[in-house]
This record gives sequence, C-alpha cells and structure tokens, in this order.
Amino acid sequence: MPSRPMKRAFTIAELLLSLALLAILLAAIGAAVHASIHSYQENDKIATAAQTARSILYRLTKEVRTADAVDTTTSSVSIIPPDTTGVVIEYEFTGGTLYYRRIVNGSPSEHVLLGPSDAAVPTGFVVSRVDGTVTRDVGGVPTVLVCTKQVTVTLSVDAGGEAYTVTASACPRRNQDL
Repeated sequence: MPSRPMKRAFTIAELLLSLALLAILLAAIGAAVHASIHSYQENDKIATAAQTARSILYRLTKEVRTADAVDTTTSSVSIIPPDTTGVVIEYEFTGGTLYYRRIVNGSPSEHVLLGPSDAAVPTGFVVSRVDGTVTRDVGGVPTVLVCTKQVTVTLSVDAGGEAYTVTASACPRRNQDL
C-alpha cells in the first residue's frame, strides 16, 4: 500500500502559544487605548478650566480699561462704563459662585459665570487695587481726587480635582496720568 504524504499542520501547543501571544498583544493595545482616552478627557478638563478663567478675566480687564470709574472689594469689582448713564457692571464671588451683574437704572440682570455645577468650579476670586491721586480743577478750585490706578484679579478654579489659578491686571485708561 502506498504511503500517504504527511500533511503539515500546527500542533495544539503551537496554536495555544500563538493564542496566548495574541491575547497579550490585544491586552497591551487595549491598555494603551484606555490610557489615551483618559489622558484626552483630563486634558479637555484642563483646557476648559483654563479657557473659562481666561475668558472671564479678559472680559473683566477689558471693561476695567475702558471704565469711567472702578470700585473694588476683596471679592468684587464694580465698573461704571464710559458714556452711559445709570449703568453699573459688577463681578462678584459669593457662596462659591461667580456672578456677573449689569444694573441699568436700578434694574439688575444677573448671570452666573461659574458655579459649583460647572466643569470648572470657582474656588477663589481675589481682587486688589492700587489707588492714585490727581489734582484737578473743579469749579476753579484745585481738588485732590483719589482714583483707581490698577486692578488685579486672581481667579482660582478646580477642574477634575486639579486646581488652576489665573491672574490678570488692568489699568483704567482714563487714569493713566496718575
């Protein structure tokens, strides 16, 4: 009887070994994808927090630069815009919430800029100012006026357990000669 040629095939041991190597490779790829997704989410939180804080401080400093008058406390800024009558803009941090208020002829409208339910939770809003004096002729009488020379605001936010602090300063342009 003629002998049959032997068929070449993988042994069970070789198949199991290749299956184990494939499983290890897929587990490594899965871990890398998971780490990538987690890193992307954390970077997105950081970018959101930083952009939100920068946007708020940009708007505030822009309004301070063009203001007719600026008054501050340690947690609020009140701004009287130029060429308006009866308008006051306020930024105030109270109870863990940063508010924007626009008061027109005694009628306020209020908006929450940042609150505890936002992706970037405000943890601090510290305001400081530098005053200057200038002598002006008021009705023919030299008068010493005290004006805000510089306002510095520090906004701290928390995003995903990470704390970020952004600081901005502005000088009212109308008080540049102080």
